[in-house]
Amino acid sequence: MVNRKVNRPTASPRHRSHSLAPEHVGEAGSAAVLAMAVLGLAIFIAAVAIIASGLTIAGRYGESPPPNVGQLGYGQVLGGAGMVVLGVALVASALAVLADVRGGRRVAAAVAGLTAVLSAAGVFLVMSQPVTDTILASALAVLTLVFGVSAIVLGRPRR
Repeated sequence: MVNRKVNRPTASPRHRSHSLAPEHVGEAGSAAVLAMAVLGLAIFIAAVAIIASGLTIAGRYGESPPPNVGQLGYGQVLGGAGMVVLGVALVASALAVLADVRGGRRVAAAVAGLTAVLSAAGVFLVMSQPVTDTILASALAVLTLVFGVSAIVLGRPRR
């Protein structure tokens, strides 16, 4: 009988994650980062449309615009600018987590938490109107849930 030595690795086997999920992020974290990146891009696109609508509001009145037509679009432009900043922050923080930037997970969790709070406030604002838009309120409630869960997943310490 020949005694052959079997080569066994001395290090313990590493935890294998999904092939599309980076190992430093994990499966739940990669789903949260993906949601943040996709929804951040959607918020950015919607913000550009809102800004364009606010800048061109005078053209909708035709020959008899109201006297304060120059001031009507300010709210849309300012709200759209805030949404641009939020969309860019969501996408940038998601990319920072994927790139394993130091402190990126905490920043992404904070941005996701802030977005969840803002969308929850949006639900209450929409529902407090005399004529409520239930579809918009439902969409904002779903965003509150998605960003809230993303903030929790990204905010928990690594294992």
